[in-house]
Amino acid sequence: MNYDLIVGFGCSFTEGGGLDNPNVYKFIKNINDDSIGFMHPDVLNFKYKNNFISYLSELFGCEYINFGESMSSNDLIFQKIYDYFKGNVLTKRILFIGQVTMFTRQHVYYDYAKKFIKLNRTEFEEPPFYGSAEFKPLHDYYTNYLSFIYNEDNVVSNLEKNIELYDNWLRYKGVDTLWLSYDGNPTQFTESDKFIKFNGDNMGAWAEKNKLRIMDIPNCPVPDPHLNLEGHMEAAKLMYQKIKNRKTKVI
Repeated sequence: MNYDLIVGFGCSFTEGGGLDNPNVYKFIKNINDDSIGFMHPDVLNFKYKNNFISYLSELFGCEYINFGESMSSNDLIFQKIYDYFKGNVLTKRILFIGQVTMFTRQHVYYDYAKKFIKLNRTEFEEPPFYGSAEFKPLHDYYTNYLSFIYNEDNVVSNLEKNIELYDNWLRYKGVDTLWLSYDGNPTQFTESDKFIKFNGDNMGAWAEKNKLRIMDIPNCPVPDPHLNLEGHMEAAKLMYQKIKNRKTKVI
């Protein structure tokens, strides 16, 4: 199977999160340079070139675009997928990789800030609230949502429906697809030609069991749960083999 382009969507686990931490970067590269900090070009380039989307593109010998974005919720991920594919005239043979993320995350419009806000954690002193009185109503909303409204089974059911709908839409456009989930237990989501499990697990549990996280690197100074280089490489290999072993393309 040959592709011209791989396009990846997801959260920081697709983006290469953690690899853009300068302390992780310097530890892996075994360098000591105080001039290298957050947002340094070398660090950002290291992240973009060392994730399972980039490694998968090497295996297929094609170009790639990684739209993974830190702290993305599933509604934001689906919105970005829609925005990219709705207006594009698809003249290339595209492989789409879609990673769904933590079920509890939300992406909501907050009128006070006049913008959409990523809701990922409940600590009031942490982003996006920063202990600000102006953001207390948003914090109250999110904590109440998680306490009284959120139901994991319902969220996963809706997520499965969205995956099915978006997958059919992408296939209609001639795009080959492969989906995965970072979150969830082994009974959530079903392995298929278009959905990959990692030895029976979703990605997060697989990475933890196999010690493929940054925090699993011996003596690493940063306890980061994102995939390490080996984790990204192994994930790319499993995706590659799954796609190559299909009897026919998904599209």
